[in-house]
Amino acid sequence: MDIATHSPGSSAPPAAQSGEFHLLINGLSIGSGGGYTVGLQLFLNIARLRPAWRVTLVLIKDHPLHREIHDERLLPNCRILWTAIDPYSFPIRDQYERHELVAWVNREKVSYVLQLNGMIVKGMEVPTLTHCQDPWPYRPEAWASLKDPLVAYFKRRANRIAFRHAAIVGWTSHYLKDLMTKHLGFVPRRGEVFYNGIQQEWLDRVNQPFPAWDTRPMEIATVGNVNPYKQQDMVIRAMPALRKLPGLGELAYRIVGECPSDLKSRLRTLADSLGIGSSVIIEGRASRERIAEVYTRARCFVLMSKCESFGLPAVEAMTFGTPVVIADCCALPEVCGQAAGRVGPDDSATLISTIGAILTSPDKAEALRRTGAANVCRFGWHDTSLKMITAMEASLD
Repeated sequence: MDIATHSPGSSAPPAAQSGEFHLLINGLSIGSGGGYTVGLQLFLNIARLRPAWRVTLVLIKDHPLHREIHDERLLPNCRILWTAIDPYSFPIRDQYERHELVAWVNREKVSYVLQLNGMIVKGMEVPTLTHCQDPWPYRPEAWASLKDPLVAYFKRRANRIAFRHAAIVGWTSHYLKDLMTKHLGFVPRRGEVFYNGIQQEWLDRVNQPFPAWDTRPMEIATVGNVNPYKQQDMVIRAMPALRKLPGLGELAYRIVGECPSDLKSRLRTLADSLGIGSSVIIEGRASRERIAEVYTRARCFVLMSKCESFGLPAVEAMTFGTPVVIADCCALPEVCGQAAGRVGPDDSATLISTIGAILTSPDKAEALRRTGAANVCRFGWHDTSLKMITAMEASLD
């Protein structure tokens, strides 16, 4: 197996010294924009908070999402371990982790492993913090194919093994913790909730005057991977009724995020059949700069997902003074609190009335902008990373 190392924007870290703490973050399972954000921010912030540590992030060099790390500026104690495995084959990744990666961990004297997929690598003898981020195996509502129940079964089995053997189990929300422990039937001996965070420059924005709301284009937006359980189609179906409300005749819906070609075609066909084809824009995956532009120009952000362990885009939108509407399920109410309009995940009529009330009432929109600004202060990558560091250090006592 071809293994190479690379630290874009920095020189190679010094050779390991006796007694040095070396953290490996296993990012091989990162497969979505949200997963990439979590892995990257933990990597950068842990390295910043513990400059004496060596922090290595393992990625797949042929994965288009993982290659985005080349655009990031890394600290001197950061290192990327590039692997040459198939980006989309779980069996190959599993074999690599059990053999080459375990050997590398032993050779490099890794002190701790941060596993980002709620699992644990067989044969990995060093302590592991396994971080659970995915409610999908426990949410049949999100399954879309005949093979999904079997895939979900094997993922739950891997979670159960990790619960028994990891030094620490982490969850992105109390919702996910309760969901998994109830289904698996036991609580790990040591576990904590580690909320996702907002990058500091976006957090700082809530202390500045918000971008104007009533001069924005008449547009609603969704950011995040496009998937049937995310229910972008539900928002499209609401558009004709929304466009009949006073002042909303030119309303557009912008969808930003990785979108499979077959699903994009179905969404386009749906929009065309409703006579709003030109008013539904599907952009695909975008840079952070472009996403910031989308948040800034939207009059309302909508996330009607039926399967969320956190819902980071909803909180991100709040930092731009954008009113938010969420599905009243999963972790979204926990994360958004009273700072978002809540709609039952299958309640199309209430979705229309809630979005319509925001878009036609500046006072309603302003109230959500204010409560959103207060809400986002609960979430910062600095605090989350420090909490993880503290937990890891305490588990070694």
